[in-house]
Amino acid sequence: MIEPHQKPDIELLLKSNDEQTILDSIMHMTFNVNDPGWIQKKCIEQINLKKSSNITGLAITCLGHIARLHGVINENTTIPLLKKLLKDKEFSGRAEDALDDIEQFTKK
Repeated sequence: MIEPHQKPDIELLLKSNDEQTILDSIMHMTFNVNDPGWIQKKCIEQINLKKSSNITGLAITCLGHIARLHGVINENTTIPLLKKLLKDKEFSGRAEDALDDIEQFTKK
């Protein structure tokens, strides 16, 4: 995959029907785009789309990475979603890890 450097390119790739393209795009934006609010929004969109367990799981994990890498997260949108995911057997571990990262790395 050619790594996109512009948000419009990433947005197009996130709409792909190819799971690996979406996974690569989530990873790329998380570690290479310096806009934590935008990354968070895109991760939440991917979680809500429920395209696949792999995509949803990675997007949850990346919410924790945003907190770790940038020291910020929009808790008003992220915390309720992650707490809801704690009740989902498939994603509860990832949600718990993301909540731990948010607690540890965000500036209060």
